[in-house]
Amino acid sequence: MRFIFYLFIVGVVYQLNAQQAFEAGKLTDSIPVANTTNETFALYLPTSFVTSQASPILFIFEPAGRGRLGVETFIEASETYGHILVCSNNSRNGPYDRNFNIAANLFDHVFSSFEIDENQMILAGFSGGSRLAWAIALAAGNIAGVLACGAGISEIQQPILQRQEFSYVGICGNRDMNYREMQDLNTYMSKVTYDHTLFTFDGGHIWPPPEEITKAFDWLALQLHKKGNASMTDDDLYKSYKHNYKNAQKSEADGHILNAVENYERVLSTYDSIFTLDTVSVHLNRLKKENSYKKAFKDRTLAFEKEKQWANTFYERFSADYNQPEKADLDWWEKKIRQLNDKYANTNTEFQHMLERIQFNLYAMAFSRNNPNLYQSTEAQRNFCSALGKLVYSD
Repeated sequence: MRFIFYLFIVGVVYQLNAQQAFEAGKLTDSIPVANTTNETFALYLPTSFVTSQASPILFIFEPAGRGRLGVETFIEASETYGHILVCSNNSRNGPYDRNFNIAANLFDHVFSSFEIDENQMILAGFSGGSRLAWAIALAAGNIAGVLACGAGISEIQQPILQRQEFSYVGICGNRDMNYREMQDLNTYMSKVTYDHTLFTFDGGHIWPPPEEITKAFDWLALQLHKKGNASMTDDDLYKSYKHNYKNAQKSEADGHILNAVENYERVLSTYDSIFTLDTVSVHLNRLKKENSYKKAFKDRTLAFEKEKQWANTFYERFSADYNQPEKADLDWWEKKIRQLNDKYANTNTEFQHMLERIQFNLYAMAFSRNNPNLYQSTEAQRNFCSALGKLVYSD
């Protein structure tokens, strides 16, 4: 696969074919992919787009093949940084081989239609699309960055990252079922000094808000600048630093202590080689000594531990019941779900967030088994999953 994607991405001779002219600043959906029968994609050209100049590009992978939604999420960032936005209407949660072929067709079409800056190619995705973006980046070997929304990679896969050169930025809601996974990945990347960061926001398993996307692009732009693949002026660098510093200050002022520390740490790791940030470092160290931070950090750590226990219990039981649905005991599920709610619904914020993550994870397990692109479930298995989903969100 590495050779295949290298061929499509780098070996394609850039040429502006006699193709339909697309209007800059306008989202165009359902554009046919050349040499395919029914594959289409959504496209957005930033208002700064110039046909004769090589443009940076972002390929987006939406887990349900909603190209328009995928592109809309990144328009604010596109206008700020000038990236062409492309999102397939056919790539979706399912077998990687199928999605790799769809992506290869899309790359072939786009790179034969537009002049692309090969040093500024970024992949992004949400949920299963995030995992796909990472897999394609591994195969391609010349991607500048991956913007992973709402899903990271498994613990087993983590060592693979040590052999990669692309920057990795994660974005995840604190009530997202994959929040703990992405926090663990962030910790691992810090240990191996991988070029990475993680943005978190108050939300569930959804595409991040455009302002969070733009923050991530801001970070990626600076990584490209440091590697010599993009150019930022001194004024751009200072504005970027001040913007991120103000975000950290706002989180602190709003009482979101964990998010504030996350932002201050990113300011230091990102800009300490450019500006003198002694005052930021002193302030961060003081903040970490405050009781409010220690309590919030301890609460989240305990919540993660309990979440892992509940998740393992539910996964083992779900696997057994799914494999033998005729023996599934829905009363057991109803009792456990009620117990989970009674125990954590009225506790501290971190445990309430944990409750939402567990609930959605269980619902997602059941929902995904009824997706024919992922599983060939029997009628009995589908009925069990449907019944379980209704128990999780009974209201």
